Amino acid sequence: METYQEFLARINAFETPQILMNDGDFTPSKSVPRKVRADNTYSDFYGDTTVFELNDESKRHIEKLTDRLFEIVPEVFSERLPADTYHITLHDLYNSPELEKIADKMFFGEIKLRQLLTQNPPETQTIRMKAKYLFNMVGTSVVLVFYPIDETEYHKLTVLYEVVEKVRKLDRPLTPHVTLGYYNINGFSAETTQKLKETVKELNENLCGFEVELSTQRLYYQKFISMKEYINIFPFS
Repeated sequence: METYQEFLARINAFETPQILMNDGDFTPSKSVPRKVRADNTYSDFYGDTTVFELNDESKRHIEKLTDRLFEIVPEVFSERLPADTYHITLHDLYNSPELEKIADKMFFGEIKLRQLLTQNPPETQTIRMKAKYLFNMVGTSVVLVFYPIDETEYHKLTVLYEVVEKVRKLDRPLTPHVTLGYYNINGFSAETTQKLKETVKELNENLCGFEVELSTQRLYYQKFISMKEYINIFPFS
């Protein structure tokens, strides 16, 4: 696991006020069609995950950012995500457009996570997070990235993360974020790319130290059937 300073160095290196995209026409990642239909509505996409649900105040604040994006560049995005789905993922587990390919892994993974939490119940606590920037997440979506405000808060987060790592080890580092919108499956023009860059820069310059407080009492193991339909299975504490 990264140290707090390594974590900060990484996100400071690639998350900037100016969204990182080429100036030409934009083509989304090949992973987008796994989640989005040709008409830009969400397709069946199955899996499980562990997430912090956000409180209503935080969701409203983030919804205003999304409102601005959809006001200026609606053509950038596929179907809008409901605000009540906004969350910060602790640790992803399994996912696939075909449920039968992951059903057994999800079943045994859920059992293992329940056992781990029973053996070592997490302390009830909060974790203070601060917004960094809106960011282009590997060509799939626009997200709002967060970071723990100090090393103590980072340690709280990584302890929880390491619990889920015992269920499934990921090959990528932790980047806490809220997904604001998945890209239009057909991509968009160079002109729209420029408008998106300008809009994101405006929003990033006005985040004004926006903070959220995560709580282990709102930390859930979830299952989902699409990118807009999540089901809480059980809380961590």
